[in-house]
Parts: sequence; structure tokens; C-alpha cells
Amino acid sequence: MKEILDKAFPPGPIRTLVLSLYSKAWLWQQEKRGYPHLHFMFQKMMGYPLDISQPKTHNHFLNWIKFHRRDPRVPITSDKVQVRDYIKKILGEKEGEEILIPLYYVSNTGLDLPFDQWKEEVFIKANHYSGGNILYQPGMNRSKIEHQLRTFLSEPFGYNYHEWAYLQIPRRIICEKVLRTKDGNIPNDVKLYCFHGKVKMIMFVSDRLTQPKRVFTDQYFRVVPGAQMAGHPPLSPVPVPGNMPRMMEIAEKLSQGFDYIRVDLYSVDDEAIYFGEITHYTGSGLEKFDDEDVDYAVGRLWNPANRDRDILDLIEEVKSEKKVAG
Repeated sequence: MKEILDKAFPPGPIRTLVLSLYSKAWLWQQEKRGYPHLHFMFQKMMGYPLDISQPKTHNHFLNWIKFHRRDPRVPITSDKVQVRDYIKKILGEKEGEEILIPLYYVSNTGLDLPFDQWKEEVFIKANHYSGGNILYQPGMNRSKIEHQLRTFLSEPFGYNYHEWAYLQIPRRIICEKVLRTKDGNIPNDVKLYCFHGKVKMIMFVSDRLTQPKRVFTDQYFRVVPGAQMAGHPPLSPVPVPGNMPRMMEIAEKLSQGFDYIRVDLYSVDDEAIYFGEITHYTGSGLEKFDDEDVDYAVGRLWNPANRDRDILDLIEEVKSEKKVAG
């Protein structure tokens, strides 16, 4: 149905209205039917059933919060515009400003970007969108970019997997500086999984715009076996930046008051630290670990009683219990 609507209505106010009405109707009928699409997709992607009433795995809990977490901070921290003020509120004006990527422009329409003023590359992003990014290079076709941005702004992102926070965000386009290392590369992405205010797992990502490689570690940078995800080449050795302790400190400050969030940061040449985003619905709760036991072990970190446990110990615990159960 959505494919038909996409063809019938080009980007613009009418398309935005039609997709908004369609998404609301779709969400209503899914709720009445017990969310069959989400259950179907979870079983298909994960290989085991979705249980929202008694969540046990990390991906169970990620889907649970879609329906049960209505904290007003969730849409604020999911919004690429509003989160900037939130960071300065939590870290302080000076420290917060230091880690924010320089912001060039914010647009409500995507049609008024000052292309003529940009003599270098710029990241253009939808503030309510995951993956709604364009790496602009001077000389690129502006009309095509504007068409894509209007498409981003018309999309009620998050409705198909019930990601409540994204639907609350006033849609805008932001334009940011492109971070580069001294050798001209995009810096590695450091994704810190925080439970009850403490970093418990870290995903290091390299070459994220070309051929991404990943590795998962615990907070001591020990590789987590089985945490890799299919289709993503492993990253070795673990590229721990020199300012990693500071990155962990920032992530833990930003995660205070949440049972779980993922904080994405960048380290440029082991010197400057920059904020990427805060994610609540990591992978929309549909990213499968290579070893299902890891999913159950990470799920135990949602329990505040396990706040001081290590993920490697919890994986061993899950495996031991499974072995005893036969």
C-alpha cells in the first residue's frame, strides 16, 4: 500500500498529510490486532518469538519500551536538533558545546539551504530519521538533493515498527560539518551501550560510509564472542582511541536516569570527541546477534540488580543454565 502512495503523491504537503493519515490508520489496526506485523518481523529476523509481556532478551526489551516508555526525554534525545540543548543541559554549556558537531543550518522545508555559501562538503540530515543522510559535495545536483530532503520530511519515520519517539519529533533538516581525521578519513564510530548509567558494551565501527566493519567489546575492551551480527565483517584489532576513558565518562553522564540507551560518539585523531546520537530503539529491536545467548545475556543487563555485572560473565551464566536445563 505504501508503495502505491509513494508513486501517487510526490514529496510535498499533500504527500505528508496522506502518509500521516495512512500511518495513523495502520497503527490503529495493528494495535487492534495485537501487532501482527511486528511479531511476524521479529520471528523472521530473530528466529524466536517476540514476548512483550515478559521480555527476556535485549531485543525483547527494545520492543517493550516502544509501548511502555513515554518519558518526554525520549523524543527530545532522539531529535538531532533538540538533543543539542539537552547535551548542554546535562554536561554544562561549555563542555556540551565542545562535543557538538558544528551546525551550519537548520531548515523546515529543505528548500532554502545556502548551497552557494558552502565551499566544502556538508552532512545534510533529517532530524527525525535514521539513515536520512546526504553527504553533500559542492557541485552536486541541488534539485535532486531537495527532492530527497522533501521525501525525508514527508516520511512518518518509525511508524512501521512502532518507534513512538520519532513520531513526536517536529521534522527538520540539519546541516553539519563533516568530521575528518588528519589523513582525510571519516572517524570511527564508537557506540556505547549504557545500562542504568554504566557502559556495559561497546561497538566499534570503522569505514562506516563504505564497507563497515564492527567489533563488540565489554567495558574493558575484551571482545564479546557471538555479539557480531551477520553480514558485518569483524574489525581487528579493537581500535580503542586514546581518549576512550573520557568518552565513557560522557556516555555515562548522558545515560543517567535511563535503564538503557546507546550513546554514539566519535574520536578524531585521539584528541577531539564529538557527539553522534542517542538511540533508544537500537536496530529497532530487530538486529540479531550471531549467538542468541548474547541476546539473553544483554537482556539481563536491563535488570538493575545486574548493574555491576559484566556481559562476559552473564553470557557464561546463560550458557551454564542452558546446559543444565539440557
